Amino acid sequence: MSEPITAEWLKSVGFRWHQFDRQPDKHWLLWLGGAIEDRMGDYEDLGIELAPGGYHSGWYCWLRADTSGRYHRFLHVRHLHTTADVEQLVAALTGQSWDPNNHLHGSAHTPKRAEWLRRDMERLDHRIREGNHKWAEVEKDDSRGRALPEHMQAAINGGLAK
Repeated sequence: MSEPITAEWLKSVGFRWHQFDRQPDKHWLLWLGGAIEDRMGDYEDLGIELAPGGYHSGWYCWLRADTSGRYHRFLHVRHLHTTADVEQLVAALTGQSWDPNNHLHGSAHTPKRAEWLRRDMERLDHRIREGNHKWAEVEKDDSRGRALPEHMQAAINGGLAK
């Protein structure tokens, strides 16, 4: 029997989180484009985003498309309840067997690409960068996702950026 989805499990299998002001919970995102063999697009062209269900049981699940990093679209799939639900959906969308070892930097990859990325991270410049002290709060949590297009729009709307 499969276990219920938890934030700890999502973090352990490579999802990254983001959260806006007034959002009650973190949204967990795993990009899937890098695991799709035909490589018709970018790794951020397709993702799966999960958030706790609030009044509903389970977790909200959306497909996310950020074509060219600009046109984010969401399609609600259904509520997911178990880790097996997530594993099966990711495998169905990517055509790859579920393997969290191939989920690096918040993105699923083909086994060949994941191996290349792991070797690349052994380079001295990458080791030095990763070994540096984390000064900003946003740098201290490795499971936090990078800024999304919505973050920039929120900054502009809030008068923090032009």
